[in-house]
Amino acid sequence: MIDPNTQRIVIVGGGAGGLELATRLGKRLGRGRRAKIILVDGSPTHIWKPLLHEVATGALNTGEDEVNYFAHAHHHGYEFEYGWMDGLDRERKLIRISPVVDEYGHQIAAARELAYDTLVIAVGAVPNDFGTPGVAEHCLFLNTQDDAERLRKRILSAAFSVTSGDDPASELRIGIVGGGATGVELAAEIHHTVTELHAYGAQFRPEQLQIYIIEGANRILAGAPEAMSLYATEELAKRHIDVVAGVRVASADERGFALADGRRVDAALRIWAAGVKAPNWLATLGLQVNRANQIIVDAALRCIDDPAIRVIGDCAAAPDGDSGKTLSATAQAARQEAEWLADALVALNRGEMPEPFVFKPQGMLVSLGKYRAVGSLAAIVGPKRDYHVEGRSAKMMYVSLYRMHQAAIHGWPMAMLLWAGDKLKKAARPTLKLH
Repeated sequence: MIDPNTQRIVIVGGGAGGLELATRLGKRLGRGRRAKIILVDGSPTHIWKPLLHEVATGALNTGEDEVNYFAHAHHHGYEFEYGWMDGLDRERKLIRISPVVDEYGHQIAAARELAYDTLVIAVGAVPNDFGTPGVAEHCLFLNTQDDAERLRKRILSAAFSVTSGDDPASELRIGIVGGGATGVELAAEIHHTVTELHAYGAQFRPEQLQIYIIEGANRILAGAPEAMSLYATEELAKRHIDVVAGVRVASADERGFALADGRRVDAALRIWAAGVKAPNWLATLGLQVNRANQIIVDAALRCIDDPAIRVIGDCAAAPDGDSGKTLSATAQAARQEAEWLADALVALNRGEMPEPFVFKPQGMLVSLGKYRAVGSLAAIVGPKRDYHVEGRSAKMMYVSLYRMHQAAIHGWPMAMLLWAGDKLKKAARPTLKLH
């Protein structure tokens, strides 16, 4: 039995950063009963967010790749609390968790309060439509597993509806706003899905698909080296994916997008992937946030208003060294923050003082479909230079990122077993989820 005086570390948010942190702390503190580690999330399962574009196109079956928090907690030395955080009492060191209701309206978990000694907020980000008229009503998003499943069904139904009409020249037009990694990866994966549909015997032909990527900057992947952007643009062009760059979207409606320069991009399916912000409710907690609702933290990832609260991942406004800038919301930043914070909390548990967090840029990898990717690996030649990779070798590196995440939450032996299992399943089942 755990001593009631044992430190309670509560982690809110089971994304990549939160789950990796809970796993590391569970192994190092929870199993030895040196601390009680509790993970809180409103979903019962975890799926690695960079894979959502594959879920959205049916290339990934979530039933096989999702991680059940209850089972994972049991095996890794932490506890799981099912529910969404909806309040904070800093004076009493309590968080409030809302009741959980199933799809039939039945309450399956009551509202409750949870005490903490150290609170870690790792709730990630949500789409940011920047107040653009019509986006909320007429666009699909790709931020959660439910979003991805909804988008997958819409893509399939739209593709089949084109073939059921009387006009053989009809086409499916898809507009994606945002030429960052999410938009580019989704466009390439949608093209692959349609190609596979045709290979399976569906009447839909690849030439009936028209995809547009609309990007406000002068090029896609604007935050990446220009060589990456150029290669990605060329690869997308080979798939007849058009890039409309250098113009912002003025509004969205049921027929498509109106652009700020007066042009229109008509699209039966409209997807918004143009930016993210931290959830709005973070601004109601009484903590200092920036314009994107990110909680402002210091170099130790501590909330500047309360040293008992740490924040990691996309919802943190963490300083990027001495540059005076804020770290970008990326998966690699979240992972490094989780790894550092695990070490720091273990050190503090021992009475030691950890060094400040320092982000080490590793570069960037972007998938361009099943067999290709493009990237810039700063980790090889240093943060001030870029090592360009492309094609199949880059795709292998991209896939390895997911295997590293699996190793972080399962350990390398289990990660290797999961990899072998994936290979066997791919040989025995269709490459797309069509139901």
